[in-house]
Amino acid sequence: MSNAEQTPQTPQTPQTPVPPWMQPPEEKPIYKRVWFWVVIAVVAILAFAVTAGSDIKLTISAPKIETAGISQQLNKMKKTPKDPETPANPNPDDHQAALAKAQDYSEILHKSKQGIYDELTSEDKYTPEAAQYAIDHLKADYNANALAEAKHYQKRMHMSKRGIYDELTSEDKFTPEAAQYAVDNLKADDNAAAHARAKYCLEIRHESKEGIYYDLTTEDKFTPNVAQHAVDNLKADYNATALAAAKDYKKYTNMSPAEIRHQLASQYGGKFTPEEAAYAVQHLNQ
Repeated sequence: MSNAEQTPQTPQTPQTPVPPWMQPPEEKPIYKRVWFWVVIAVVAILAFAVTAGSDIKLTISAPKIETAGISQQLNKMKKTPKDPETPANPNPDDHQAALAKAQDYSEILHKSKQGIYDELTSEDKYTPEAAQYAIDHLKADYNANALAEAKHYQKRMHMSKRGIYDELTSEDKFTPEAAQYAVDNLKADDNAAAHARAKYCLEIRHESKEGIYYDLTTEDKFTPNVAQHAVDNLKADYNATALAAAKDYKKYTNMSPAEIRHQLASQYGGKFTPEEAAYAVQHLNQ
């Protein structure tokens, strides 16, 4: 076929250009998309959390509430009563404990019925009910307790029977009957006790003959006859005793020799004879 016979091509109609706002948007690369980086950030956080373990703590900050002022106000509003003083006994209503304590007072210290009750309520802080329960259920021989105390007074303090009786009834609070039982059953007599007491007054307290007699009859409550017997049977050098008393005055006071002599011979002082007082002052500095 010749070129003349070829079918002529239809000329193309020129296309009208599309406005920019109608054109489809260009495809952005994936690395330029926001969601891509969000995913990357989440994956990085999760990977870091897995490697760090429990050391990672996600803290959510919350607004702080000031509570100091509120607490102070609440504390002021609270009424806190003052704690009572803790008694010596942690359970003052323990009747059995009070009874056990009462037994100790009776068997070891030989106390009277009233004395035990007073100790339980005052020293041990038991209630009156617990103390009374202990007294009511205590098996005690108060006559025997009084006698044990009387022997102590006689042996250790060389007291007379009259003095022991007064001590038992006034200080130890035994009944008159228990005190009389104790005195009646003391084996030693007053003569031996008076002699021991007189010897103590002579050798330890440096008392005169008259002073010893005075103490035996007034403080120790020996009878005049017993006191006189004790004084008469002392082997004493009252000049030496007066000198020992004078040295005591000089050591423990600022008295002059004249004042010491007056004190020794005074009826309100040493009750030494004038001759004994003069001897003491004369030999004071030797």
